[in-house]
This record gives sequence, structure tokens and C-alpha cells, in this order.
Amino acid sequence: MAISGIHHATLIVDDEQRASWFYGQVLGLKAKPRPRFRFPGLFYFCGKRQELHLIVAAKPLTREEDLFIRINDASEITRNFIHRHVALVVTDFRRTKKRLAENHVDILFDADKLGDEPDSLTVNLIEGWTRMYGAPPFFCRDPFGNLLEIIPPGAEDARVRAIKELSRVATGKPK
Repeated sequence: MAISGIHHATLIVDDEQRASWFYGQVLGLKAKPRPRFRFPGLFYFCGKRQELHLIVAAKPLTREEDLFIRINDASEITRNFIHRHVALVVTDFRRTKKRLAENHVDILFDADKLGDEPDSLTVNLIEGWTRMYGAPPFFCRDPFGNLLEIIPPGAEDARVRAIKELSRVATGKPK
């Protein structure tokens, strides 16, 4: 048995019209016809092979509680952008950020807007994301509280380079 990829991610929303506006108009995802399930929802194409499915909850959603993680020095911390989330690769990073700001979507984490001396965990995250994606992502929440990681274009190329570099290091081959 082998997993060949991720077909879709499902998020929970509580207002079908707001969800259609945010995912269709603000993020620009193309709607996909949905089977006639006996509950409301929306499907979107998300890239060439993946999909995003939205299930409309019958009652308003409550915010998830903070997630605490243990870091190397055994202290526990929380960050509003470290939680269950969907990561979306965009074709125009700056335009996406601008479009979200125009629609009053708060950016929870943006490496371009850090203070002069970010803490060591933030530096560690930025270094890791840069190795994985070629640049740090930014994070926001949709109108329903779902956490979204917005990844810059070229992330797939950076991922392939990182895999090759890890393979080279693991096998002890010179550069």
C-alpha cells in the first residue's frame, strides 16, 4: 500500500454565503460541482489535483483553544499560527497578502513585519520554512476561524531542492 497524494482537505464553516465570498472571491478558488449530499457545503479546485471541501455547520463555531508545544529546552509555548491548518500555495504572494488586507483579514504571522529582534523560535521557524518553501509563509484565519498557511510560489521547486540536499547529506556525497 502506498499513499499517492492528498485529494482534499475539509474545513468547517458556519455561513455558506460568507464562505463562498471568502474562498471564491477573496482567495479566487474555482468552485467545483458538489454531489447532492443531504447537508450543505462547497467544493473548490485547489491547484491541479487537490480540492478544498467546506462543510457548513448548523451552529456557529467556537474558537479552538490554544495549542501548547514543548520546545527543545522543555518549556511550553503557544503561537496563534501553530495549530491544525491547511497550507495553500499561491501564484502571487504579495497580491494575495494585499487582497486579504483589502478584505480586512488579519495576518497572524508575517515575517516581513517582525520587530528588530525576533525570538529564537521564530528565527528557527523562518529558517525552516525558507529551506522548505524558499521563503517564509504567512498565516491568517478565514472568517470561521480556520487557520490558513499561505505559501509563496516556487515552494515545490524549493521542496525538490531540499529533498536532493537531504539525500546528498545522508549519502555523504560532496556538493
